[in-house]
Amino acid sequence: MKKKLIALAVTGALMTPMLAQAAPTVYGKVHLSYGNVEDGTAGGNDNWQLRSHASRVGVKGDRDLGNGLSAIYKFEWQVDYEQGTDAGFDRRNMYAGLKGGWGEVRFGRHDTPLKMAQGKFDQFGDTDADLKNAGDEDGENRLDNVLAYLGKSGNIKYAIALIPGEGDGTTAGDGPADSISASIAYESGPLYVALAQDSYDDTGAVAGSENSITRVVGTYKMGNMQLGLLYQTGVEGVSPSTDEEDWLGLSFSTKFGGKNKFKAQYITTEDNQASAVESTLMAIGVDHKFDKKTSGYLMYSNLDEEQGGATITDDTFLGAGLVLKF
Repeated sequence: MKKKLIALAVTGALMTPMLAQAAPTVYGKVHLSYGNVEDGTAGGNDNWQLRSHASRVGVKGDRDLGNGLSAIYKFEWQVDYEQGTDAGFDRRNMYAGLKGGWGEVRFGRHDTPLKMAQGKFDQFGDTDADLKNAGDEDGENRLDNVLAYLGKSGNIKYAIALIPGEGDGTTAGDGPADSISASIAYESGPLYVALAQDSYDDTGAVAGSENSITRVVGTYKMGNMQLGLLYQTGVEGVSPSTDEEDWLGLSFSTKFGGKNKFKAQYITTEDNQASAVESTLMAIGVDHKFDKKTSGYLMYSNLDEEQGGATITDDTFLGAGLVLKF
């Protein structure tokens, strides 16, 4: 009997890593809010809404190939309980690749390095006050056909993504890298600093253009507080030079009472058109963490856009949200 138990134990010990390697990880997040949504412009809406904010489900895993090399994969979908387009599903990051001591290579649909460079600056991600809602040339892109490399050396992280247009050279480009996104970041202790740039080659949409957008971001932690600064300038995609925007963003958070966090954020943008469009996105809120995977929040946000002294956008949100991860 003892011999059988020993044999069973040895077999189980040998099989456990094999099963763990083969079994993918299923994960997700449900993010819902309820509150007053108001469009303050003439003829705008003013109502109460229950909404989903980038709720998602995904599967990820890796497979040991030996000699320090692993195959990796991740497939993630955004889920809309209101059953919008695509029967309530939309694609998020979806890729496969290889990982080793030299870094990672990923192929598929992926966030650009410039998007990832924001780090933990954005205190209101996936809400009305998300960084991506601040201006037209936002840089917050998740693209198809991405060939990405992510590496690290000490406290320095770097990434580069090549995105072919896969077109005929007239409408979408036909080169190996019609768009390029690259970033380099330094993180040590409380300090995080990153520099990133997206470059867009001319694909026929705007004759003779080759545009780029540059982002500089930093965060610094002091005890329970964090300060964030973001500067961004340029044109996203192949667009007229008059679409160029300058951004300046500030974020702040402080923890209190063990499970609570007060946060505030302010982002202003201005383009260089003859009649410039100026926008301001500001928000304040309080988060409460129930446990490691469940949190709730109260927040207020306002997006104000003006052109030639006239208001063209005045959107506000006041409400509460719940975030559950699994």
